[in-house]
Amino acid sequence: MKLRTRVFTQLAALGLVLAAYGFASDNAYLYVGNGIPGHDIANSVSPGYPVDILISGVCVRKGLAFGTISDPFAFSPGTYDVQVSEANTLTPCSNATIAGLDVALGGGRSVSVVAAIDGGAPSLLRFSDDLSSVTAGNARFVFGQASETGTLEATLTQLNVSDPKTYSVTASAGTQQSIKVLAGTYLVQVFTSGGKTVLTSETIVLPDQAAIFTYATGQSANNSISLINKTVAGLF
Repeated sequence: MKLRTRVFTQLAALGLVLAAYGFASDNAYLYVGNGIPGHDIANSVSPGYPVDILISGVCVRKGLAFGTISDPFAFSPGTYDVQVSEANTLTPCSNATIAGLDVALGGGRSVSVVAAIDGGAPSLLRFSDDLSSVTAGNARFVFGQASETGTLEATLTQLNVSDPKTYSVTASAGTQQSIKVLAGTYLVQVFTSGGKTVLTSETIVLPDQAAIFTYATGQSANNSISLINKTVAGLF
């Protein structure tokens, strides 16, 4: 009971709550994704490579597995210290920090931080989330390049339609680009810019009037490129 009370007090002091439905204009929002394949750390490390997340001294998430992204955390506007460490199941957030970043959050804004490999070492990459409205019948596809490679191209091909459309978007390392597409189901394939070899691919559903944020993670040198996806619906 004492531990629960102490943690609740810490969260209240930090101004942190889990975002529920919708985004309040007076809050700032933060997602954290784990884009570090364990084999990019060492061959002996589990591919799932779970991490713990510490924000301004509070352990907000334990055991976030590779390839996943947290639900959004809601804060008062300000600057927050985000630290990621290898998961510790007994005492979460107690291991040494492998990557850290000060993140400025503005009211009514949403930011995503992706743990990734950069220069051969873990790092945190910051991306701003465009949550502006999307017209009916369409979706916004945002491609973030969080992998350790050069410029990447994502190609989206419609599935389950008689006359499929194809869209393409490119992003250089550490940046993101967005395109408007028809809502629907797509095969997403990722290539090096101008290349023909598919580095990774998967089927993604893009709901009507939603934004889909897709981050390429891993390394092309060891064939560990993969995608992390998050969807924000209801952008009317």
